[in-house]
Amino acid sequence: NQQVDVARRLLRRIVNGKEHFSWRSRVGLVALKVETLSGFTNSPLRPHVFPQILLNDPVEKYMIPFRESRPLGADLILENVAMRFLKDSAVPLVNDWGSCVGIVHSRDCTKMDSPLLSMARPPLCVPCSTSLEHVIDLLLREKCEMVVVVKSGNMYEGSYTSSSRPLGVFSLGILSEATANTANTHDECVPGAAT
Repeated sequence: NQQVDVARRLLRRIVNGKEHFSWRSRVGLVALKVETLSGFTNSPLRPHVFPQILLNDPVEKYMIPFRESRPLGADLILENVAMRFLKDSAVPLVNDWGSCVGIVHSRDCTKMDSPLLSMARPPLCVPCSTSLEHVIDLLLREKCEMVVVVKSGNMYEGSYTSSSRPLGVFSLGILSEATANTANTHDECVPGAAT
């Protein structure tokens, strides 16, 4: 595919021009997509970024449970929880009934004396069976950091509905941490692997 070849050349130029870039950034998302489309055999990145990722895998395989994302109350004032956004680039918000009502991105945190809900974006929701490729495309297209994974719903709808229940969340950061843990475990078993 010519588009993949062009993307691979551009990515190689970016990688060669930079000493370091974050896999959680938009460049990181594009790098992941190019590497997986390349089938890892023609990857411009060494070592491979995420050798155990398959784009056809369901997002459910990589998500973390919703409660583990430590959602914040939508009515909290940013000033009281600002430190959380130094660690997490996106945080889900819940109402008094525990329903996800939005996602706050750290770059949208501009009003210290305002409730988090006033800075939130509507949550992007995908069913747990959605392929990783579709989720990555959605994150790139919508310029979001995180999606909410639900049991049922319409992934093209893009908003949370009362018939959907949050099962988990997914972000490139979560994927990066999960694959890093797997890679570290694998490296320990491979003779001569760098630790």
